[in-house]
Amino acid sequence: MGRIILLIAVAIFAWLAVQKFKYSPPEQRRKLVIQWVLIALALGAVLLAVTGRLHWVGAAVAIVLPILNRLWRTFGRHLPWIAPLIAKHAQARTQKQQEKSQRARSEETGEGQAHAKPESEPQLTLAEARKILSVPANASREEIIGAHRKLIQKFHPDRGGSDYLASRINAAKALLLKNLDG
Repeated sequence: MGRIILLIAVAIFAWLAVQKFKYSPPEQRRKLVIQWVLIALALGAVLLAVTGRLHWVGAAVAIVLPILNRLWRTFGRHLPWIAPLIAKHAQARTQKQQEKSQRARSEETGEGQAHAKPESEPQLTLAEARKILSVPANASREEIIGAHRKLIQKFHPDRGGSDYLASRINAAKALLLKNLDG
């Protein structure tokens, strides 16, 4: 009789969980799944402790820990190879979130999709470009390239600088060199 009551309680809990999952926003679904898995594991551990079968869990943990240790060391050896892939994925995800927030902002202000700019950076003028690279108005090609090299080494994202500063420095160089050639 106790098993039937437990089975009915689990079925009701599962039905409620599925209903909540169906009607929750997509952003919260992953969080809900993680919470439910943790709750189920905790309830399973309590049930095993009450019935006196928790020693099987201890044995399983004792078997899994050395395997996890070996996998972790193997993963650690290959991490320098995997790190660029993880960084590229994180950068793509960040860029996607920024585009999504820009679209949301443009919809809130009433601007149409056709009027939205893909880049949020304002266009540089020649005076701003010269000021960024700290070169005079009559700077030669070598002076512009040298000033760019010095600044980009200092503010490159791989050396602790920001993507924004590096893009502005690169845009300043491109504008000044284009102005020299044209």
